[in-house]
Amino acid sequence: MKLSPNLRLTLCALGLAGLISTPASADSLTGDERGSILLELNDIQDVLESKQLNLRTSAAQTFQAASASNDAAYEFYLKCHKVLNFDPRGASYSDFRNWRDRQEDKVKTEPNLAAMRLQLQYLVLSMKAAEADEIDSIIPELEQFVGNVVANAEKLNMRTMQEPVTKTIFAEAYELNKSLKMENWSYSPGNYDEVYQTTIFPYYRETAPEELAAVWDRRIALELGLVTSQQAGNSEALEKFQQERLPMLHWQKSLDIFNSVSQKQGAAALIQLVRANPEHPDIRNWVESFRQLLHESTTSASDEYTEPAPQTPQPVDPNNPLGFE
Repeated sequence: MKLSPNLRLTLCALGLAGLISTPASADSLTGDERGSILLELNDIQDVLESKQLNLRTSAAQTFQAASASNDAAYEFYLKCHKVLNFDPRGASYSDFRNWRDRQEDKVKTEPNLAAMRLQLQYLVLSMKAAEADEIDSIIPELEQFVGNVVANAEKLNMRTMQEPVTKTIFAEAYELNKSLKMENWSYSPGNYDEVYQTTIFPYYRETAPEELAAVWDRRIALELGLVTSQQAGNSEALEKFQQERLPMLHWQKSLDIFNSVSQKQGAAALIQLVRANPEHPDIRNWVESFRQLLHESTTSASDEYTEPAPQTPQPVDPNNPLGFE
């Protein structure tokens, strides 16, 4: 019997539907079978996590040793390049040696080597943070590390220090670029502002708000010291920093105090900054944002400030226009 085109299409559709339909109940997994598979998957997951932990532990120990000196850091840098870029393609040692000799003068400089050492140290610190149950054990060390970076900025390749350490050759060699992922953590050791904004300030806001002002003072002192050092002899740049950037940092601090610690303390600091910096480029934005902040922070209708209603002037007596009695 010859089938019509429409019937053939219908039969094909029914056949396809049968292929992708839900399996018959006889082929469905039982509860025990599903539970057994899930248990096995959990075991596999535990093994994978254990391997990852062991890899991080091994990496941390290796990185710590490699960061002990410039020479050690450079030798480890070469080993990582060899493992990643030469060994997989079966390159000869002479190929690796030729590459090493060609790039040595450019890479093996004091600022680069010092940056490598600090990148390795920051990778160790990042791994400690990833494994720590509570971040409080890391915060003092993190602040100290950032302070050390800023204090030695003139001796470092700061462009390298701005890059995420998860993109370094060291992280790639140990596949940390795939596994080391945390929220509330900056992976750029040279970006001290991001480190404070991402990790340090949030920690103090949540756990020790009474210390937040002092932490802000330390962060501001870092930038002040860095600019003073980098712009020594440049009176114009230093003056601009004092007149524009420094008040802005104190404005950010005062906003944080207002929102996180004390509205009264923060408002007193904010109004003082407004009064003391009438020529600041952002003064209009400050005034408007401060006004908005006060309105938004009203906790109840009774606390809300309302503009006084304009009073209707009394009618003027034409025989006594000055109002004498």
